[in-house]
Amino acid sequence: MRFAAYNIEWLDDAFTNQNEPKADHKRYKSAPLPQVEALGNVLAELDADVIGITEGPNTAAGADGVKSTVKCLERLAADAGLRARKALIGFNAGRQEIALMFDPDKVTAKHAPSGRAATSKPKFDEDFQLDADLDGLDEIHKHDRPPLEVKLTRKDTDTVMNLFVVHAKSKGIFNNTDRLHWERQSERNRRRLYAQAASIRDRVDDKLSKGEPVVVMGDINDGPGMDEHEAKFGRSAVEVIMGDIFEADKILNCLAGRPKWGQYGWKPSTARFTDNYTGDPVNVMIDFILTSQDITPLGDEDPYKIWNPYEIWTKKEREKPENQPLFDALRSASDHFPVTLDFE
Repeated sequence: MRFAAYNIEWLDDAFTNQNEPKADHKRYKSAPLPQVEALGNVLAELDADVIGITEGPNTAAGADGVKSTVKCLERLAADAGLRARKALIGFNAGRQEIALMFDPDKVTAKHAPSGRAATSKPKFDEDFQLDADLDGLDEIHKHDRPPLEVKLTRKDTDTVMNLFVVHAKSKGIFNNTDRLHWERQSERNRRRLYAQAASIRDRVDDKLSKGEPVVVMGDINDGPGMDEHEAKFGRSAVEVIMGDIFEADKILNCLAGRPKWGQYGWKPSTARFTDNYTGDPVNVMIDFILTSQDITPLGDEDPYKIWNPYEIWTKKEREKPENQPLFDALRSASDHFPVTLDFE
């Protein structure tokens, strides 16, 4: 099987409130392709059985209609001829929804939230308590976008898998008031991110304790070596979700490898941003597919792939006729690049 994780930048802007694609909508003026066309081309190339989507179209009532994440994504799949033609969402975040697209011939999928109200492990759409600032007192936290918790069943083997699609709290600072208090706000954002990561890890531990396979995928908005606060706290949010080295059998696998620092940030990378101060492109690895150890990667050659066209091809290779269409589609569809994992 192939799983994919993809943050699709503000895909909501590419659909009307009647769930119709805007055929001429581009992410930026000079984009080679409209976003919906580009996205259809990318997803057709990935040909994944299951796709975890972040920044999906909204599910909300508008002035001239009711927009549905599921209807928009299924329309996209139909127009692009995708196998992953069914979609579902979990708790409604209101904007930038988390969703799943899947091939109904290969798997069945349903939103299956666990957790109980008024306990230390409530459902993902409820407040939870955790001591993120390490002062001995629990604070009240919430997920900005409640993770999508899916019970996935393979039709060929009847194997049940627990899938979490995640879009965690961004550490970015976007307004002038927060920039005046950069250090304090940056640390606060990271602690919120740690709290959300710990909440997800608690749920992962529950599933692993029952001997059930687990996959966590999506935009975690963090990675090894991302900023100085990670050095201060000694770990990244990704490592919180991956698990404890003293329970080695419960650590989630990450086949991406540790990125290395280069001229324009981290490599390999899953997203490209523009630095607010220098205007330079910055590469980061913040999108992941993490799996429990009972999920076996397929084959010996790169079952885990980051579809960053600036890294998988040289400049000359990008300009070749056979590569140019996918290169144009990947940079037109999103500021993130999809990640895929092939497994047995």
